[in-house]
Amino acid sequence: MYLMYIDESGDTIPLTQNGKKFLVLTGCIIHEEKIQEIEDKLRKIKHKYYQDSDVEIKSNFLRYANPDLSESSPLKLNSKDKYNELEKEVCEFLKEIDVVLYSVVIHKESYWEQYPSQNPYHIAYVFLLERFQKYLKSKDSLGICIIDPREGQTEKHFMGNELSSLHEKMRHEDGSVWKKCPNVVEKLLFSQSDQTVGIQIADLFCYPIYHVFEYDKKPEEYWRFIELSLPKLYKSGTTIDGYGLKYFPDKTKKDLRFFS
Repeated sequence: MYLMYIDESGDTIPLTQNGKKFLVLTGCIIHEEKIQEIEDKLRKIKHKYYQDSDVEIKSNFLRYANPDLSESSPLKLNSKDKYNELEKEVCEFLKEIDVVLYSVVIHKESYWEQYPSQNPYHIAYVFLLERFQKYLKSKDSLGICIIDPREGQTEKHFMGNELSSLHEKMRHEDGSVWKKCPNVVEKLLFSQSDQTVGIQIADLFCYPIYHVFEYDKKPEEYWRFIELSLPKLYKSGTTIDGYGLKYFPDKTKKDLRFFS
């Protein structure tokens, strides 16, 4: 059995209301036999620096824990040396754990040019679940999806009944834009990230992917992407585009330095 923990970066807010350019939805797949070991390792790091094994570690919390930065963070440290040690330990942890990533990147402006009434979270989830199904089939295994319903700045109403309904339809029937996903079992499970280590880990991998697109960077221009997220993205040979990374709509790829 595999569990896919899902997190997003960016938002579904219209650009005219200062929304971000991209919505990125990332699934972090972990085998059930690995979950306890991975959770224990992260809890030890948390306890070492915060004397609290249950403190939530998220990407923005970790970046702004740096005492040299003015931004607030519940993880803020008072020693730059200790911050450097924390960042190094978290990065080594992310590099060594046995996980597989799938990430869907939606360019909101061009998406809404084609589908002006649609929520981009819908198509992002479709693409993500289809990829999870293919992964499970290749492993001859079953899987469960876990997501935080209150995460990020998405439209909250969609994170409840509508998303659950979409998930159930994809499990049981073909749709106009998807193939049935029979290896995905159970209803979509909702769990808050502060109580779910797997979603915290998904967040730590998701932000670097969002960052290179939102700030129009080449992969090698953001160390967190090239060192942390890229090695975990599912590949066909050495290719991630169309496999571990799905970009939509395709027509704006040519404008991005990531694909140049």
